[in-house]
Amino acid sequence: MSTTTQSIRDQWISDLCAHVADRSETGSWMVAVRYGSDAVTFGALTASVNDYRRIVGAQGMSLESALTGALLHTAPSLVDLEPVVRASAVDQMVHWLGRDVVATPISTTRTLRSVG
Repeated sequence: MSTTTQSIRDQWISDLCAHVADRSETGSWMVAVRYGSDAVTFGALTASVNDYRRIVGAQGMSLESALTGALLHTAPSLVDLEPVVRASAVDQMVHWLGRDVVATPISTTRTLRSVG
């Protein structure tokens, strides 16, 4: 993954977490995502992301790691899945949560130029 692509992904994840937190303020009891018998509310997901954010931040890990940890924590039935199925389920949950979040484009205007 290129640096630009990773930057876009990081910004999208940040915007997604802000979106979930905003939804939590107005309807923390509302279900954000379901998996099997697990129903994860916006409030529980936001609280878990905030808890994991401190943990992963201390280890130099990304906000996406905090979101992944929070989803696994709030939807415990995911843990019993095979790793490939679990990864797919978490990816689907992230995409569902971010369905209304538009990726912020990175400017294509070049600010530095190499002259030879």
